[in-house]
Amino acid sequence: MKRLPPLSLTTIWLLLPITLVVWSTLLDPLRRLDVWWHLKVGELILTSGHIPATDIFSFTEYGKAFAHPNWLAEVLFYGLWRIGELELLVLFNAVVISTAFLIVYRTAYLPTIPPRAVAAIMLVVAFSFALYSNLRTQIFSFGLLALFLFILWNYRAQRHTALIWLLPVLMAVWVNVHGAFIIGLITLVIVLVSESVRYRLDRSRASTSALLPLSALYRLAMVVGLTLVATLINPYGVDIYRYVQQVGADPSSQIFVIEWQTPRITNIEHVLSFFLPFFSAILIFIYSQRRLDLAELGIFLFFSAFGLTSARNGIWFVIAVMPIAAWHLPNIPALATLLQARQPEAGATRPSWLANAINWLLLIALGATTVLFSPWVRPHVGITALRPSLIDPAIPVAAFEYIEQAGITGRMFHHQDFGDYLIWRLWPQQYTFIDGRVHLFSYQIVNDYLQTLNGTNWEAIMDKYGIAYIFLPKPVQTDEADLPILHELRHSSQWTLMYEDDKSVIYKKVANN
Repeated sequence: MKRLPPLSLTTIWLLLPITLVVWSTLLDPLRRLDVWWHLKVGELILTSGHIPATDIFSFTEYGKAFAHPNWLAEVLFYGLWRIGELELLVLFNAVVISTAFLIVYRTAYLPTIPPRAVAAIMLVVAFSFALYSNLRTQIFSFGLLALFLFILWNYRAQRHTALIWLLPVLMAVWVNVHGAFIIGLITLVIVLVSESVRYRLDRSRASTSALLPLSALYRLAMVVGLTLVATLINPYGVDIYRYVQQVGADPSSQIFVIEWQTPRITNIEHVLSFFLPFFSAILIFIYSQRRLDLAELGIFLFFSAFGLTSARNGIWFVIAVMPIAAWHLPNIPALATLLQARQPEAGATRPSWLANAINWLLLIALGATTVLFSPWVRPHVGITALRPSLIDPAIPVAAFEYIEQAGITGRMFHHQDFGDYLIWRLWPQQYTFIDGRVHLFSYQIVNDYLQTLNGTNWEAIMDKYGIAYIFLPKPVQTDEADLPILHELRHSSQWTLMYEDDKSVIYKKVANN
């Protein structure tokens, strides 16, 4: 019988981080916010042939100017849905995020670093990626930033230098799929400025690392200029920068959306997505005998400050800084000695027959589990732990079906978590009060929304907007408290319960005689 090809345990170790990312993305259902309204916009663009210029989905801000800089991603999302519905969207999300992770992995991996050390630090990266695994237009920025950095670091090392001319092309795509394109432009400028300063300071004396020649700096400057021009290849031209500024400074988002707030060390998700990588990198840089060069320092400082400003920015720090941290591992004396001691001897690189068989069984188990987690398999297995629903179980699909079949068209106050799916499922039969596009809504509307949920002055607010129906979630766990507004509704003579299931309730305003 033919023997199995040799497969080392190191290979399995190297596969573990990417396997974690693939599994987390495949198991992550399509969440309540961020994807559904993008699908609807993609449908409208493809069917009408133009990008909406104003809000058409809400009754609270209807007609207000609203840009869709992510239009290309929205078209792609809807096109994929038309071809393979939710299953293909889930798979596509896994492919895009895993590809971004692999680019970061490849950037971090150098021949001078023991493979298991790279695998260990990439497990830290994998935890962060797993927490950003939901489908949204932001996923395109993960891979594009990772690719920008891969090309730039190779250019600095004078490897694959021709790839630098791809950056303007990539930017022309990036600016039409997500607003984080500005991060790529800033990264380019940081590298250009740091390399120019380093050239000026070090050219007259021996340098600890190779300098880019002047001709390479000129080419890099030209690429920066072309990349800047490429940001204008979008339907909004230079106004795209105004949109990015408005979203970043939007007061409603800063107050209302948790991920726009600063990360908290007491939040386990924030620890895994930012603080663990952040402090790991700092410790590595402290103990490394090689100092950060100017480009590495510039990237570290910018992405550290960026990550500390908002919980949603931790992923950018991980993508940009963790490969740099990996490069410094061999320069930590104690760690280098430990890793060297654990290196296999030259004659022991081929595993024994038994070890090889076990390694292959592990590989097969990883592959089989990946197939089990796929969106075409896990919904039909019938195991609750495998999250059989491809959409967030908290979405009250039955209630949406009831609204649709009952032909309810009156103005409806609803929980924000229901807004995006309402756009996808019920528009134009129903318009939203508020939804995932928080930066669209004025502070007054957001404040009215929050007051209503808290049962404060809610009747006057319902009258103010002419609300005929109230659609709210029920507590998921028995020990969770009701929203205060639910208590008020149960004791109000002006509102009557017209629908209830295990996830939601709908109240109707009693008509005055």
